[in-house]
Amino acid sequence: MLSRKTFFASLMVMLFYTVFNGLAGGEPVKGEEKEKGELAELMGEIDKNYKVLERLSTYFSFEEVEKEQKIYGDASAHLTALCQTATTKFARPDDDKYQELNHAMLTASENIDGVLKIKDKAVTLEDVLWQVGLLRQTCADCHKHLDIKVGTGKQDKK
Repeated sequence: MLSRKTFFASLMVMLFYTVFNGLAGGEPVKGEEKEKGELAELMGEIDKNYKVLERLSTYFSFEEVEKEQKIYGDASAHLTALCQTATTKFARPDDDKYQELNHAMLTASENIDGVLKIKDKAVTLEDVLWQVGLLRQTCADCHKHLDIKVGTGKQDKK
């Protein structure tokens, strides 16, 4: 049997560990893990639609784009809806830079969608490519701000 001193010492070690682990961050709260998973899934869908639009940089004329107009129109509409969800459901009012970058992402996606609906062939491809570039830069800036390695979905531990 354990002596009282051994039992008390074990109890103190367990209590210290519990308190220290809680103060040091410890295990994430279940709701926080769920939110991170949902956000990661949402960003994966944003990336998938972005990559469809990124293919536009391989075209040289609007006529080439017109052949697959439905594909790009659908990707653009989905991207805009996903970015809207990201800015509302996953807002961080305490992080101004994050909010600014999220709204820039939404604006770029809305601009892509708007430009694809314009039938002026002279400016459409160049404008879409410009907006896709802005979106790419916004994503890179946000990942840098959050210390997320692009392509891994992992955060740096400092």
